[in-house]
Amino acid sequence: MKRKPGLIIASLIVANFMAQLMQTMLNTALPQMMQDLGISANRAQWLITVYLLVTGITIPVTGFLIRSYTTRTLFFVSVGAFTTGTLIAGFSSDFTFILAGRAIQGVGTGLLVPLFMNTMILVFPKEKIGTAMGLGSLIVGLAPALGPTISGLVIQHHSWRFLFYGVAPITIANLVVAYFCLKNVGEIEKAKLDRRSILYSTLGFGGLLYGFSIVGEQGVSARLSWSIIAVGLIMVFLFVKRQFKLAVPLLDFNVFRYPRFTYPSIIGVILYIVMAGAELLLPIYAQNVRGLMPRESGLLLFPGALLMGLFGWLSGKVYDRFGLRLLIRIGFFFIVAITLLLTITLTAQMSYSLLVVIYALLMAGMGFMLTPVTAFAVASLPSPISTYAPPMTTAIRFLGMSMGGALLITLMTFTADASLVAFPVNMLEGIHAAFWALTAIAAVGFLLTFFIPFVSVQQQVMESRQAPYERRSSSLSNHDH
Repeated sequence: MKRKPGLIIASLIVANFMAQLMQTMLNTALPQMMQDLGISANRAQWLITVYLLVTGITIPVTGFLIRSYTTRTLFFVSVGAFTTGTLIAGFSSDFTFILAGRAIQGVGTGLLVPLFMNTMILVFPKEKIGTAMGLGSLIVGLAPALGPTISGLVIQHHSWRFLFYGVAPITIANLVVAYFCLKNVGEIEKAKLDRRSILYSTLGFGGLLYGFSIVGEQGVSARLSWSIIAVGLIMVFLFVKRQFKLAVPLLDFNVFRYPRFTYPSIIGVILYIVMAGAELLLPIYAQNVRGLMPRESGLLLFPGALLMGLFGWLSGKVYDRFGLRLLIRIGFFFIVAITLLLTITLTAQMSYSLLVVIYALLMAGMGFMLTPVTAFAVASLPSPISTYAPPMTTAIRFLGMSMGGALLITLMTFTADASLVAFPVNMLEGIHAAFWALTAIAAVGFLLTFFIPFVSVQQQVMESRQAPYERRSSSLSNHDH
């Protein structure tokens, strides 16, 4: 009996939407949480940082888990962890327990995102991969952008705890529905988990994320943050080197042997940095420079979130029919132009309506680009290695987004502190500097589009099915010590 792809991934869609929503919902709630819990801003920021940190550490392991356990098993473990963390954070009165709840939420999210992408690749045929990725864009793009909007509306009249109280019943109900509807997809491999890879990835990715998250607080010249980043880089190097020695790696870096995967993947990282940077900087501008309320700051992002989801879905269908060539250069040039326009027009007296329109156009361009870029990269890989694409794509985008955001905040803070003018004009100068950096990053992405070897969707499908795949490794022993 032929299964309907939409029915199989329905529970995964809901779970990922809630996980992505919780990634940004606390952004506008932190001031209220600081007051209720009696904590400083630096301490409160860890409620966001620990979520991203644990998610980033978990993602590299997910590739191995996806191949070793059934879809249903991983779903119930991940959503169960996310729900448990939500309940702990919502009902705890002590900051330490709330922080632990956010960390447990991060474990669930780190498992969910690659599982969602991998399941879509398996249940949708490659000639429909654009439509599948368009569906993913609705989740990845819409939910994080809606988070601050929903949070701003809730905390205007209620406690921040209602953010957790509202999410928990939905995730519990989703677990019940999944018990009856979710099906297993893909095949399970028997393999031993390499402990040294776990150690390297945890210290490496964790060190990088932690180091970049504190570099703004410590200052550019601080030894602690840069020492942690240096150790993280060394651990990541050892992790990558070891993956080539394993028969079943956590992340298979052989995917970067394929230029049609490599260039779109790098471009995808750049898109995420620009998108996350704008989502991070504009609320700071709205509240600190313009003095807007959290609700107004959240509503600023709402039209852009809707357009990103809509254009992500539409561009997936366009990609399935016409391929990437017609979309990417025009789309990326549009993104560079809108980012530049936003950088130039962002002043202390800028019209709120104009800012909403320009940001909405930027997010529409993001949605238009992210779906076909992701679909092209995934469809370019031979079928035997395609299951390695979701954890790899998720890992590099997440790391790029997190580190890019931290560096943008560092640049903004450094510029504002070095300014000779008073607050809030110095803060506006810092935001301008960060947006100029975003414009330059977007321009680099546009230049990279000229290096992609384009082929049609039909040719991609044919080549991916026929192309043999052999791992290149110095050793194929999973017990290499």
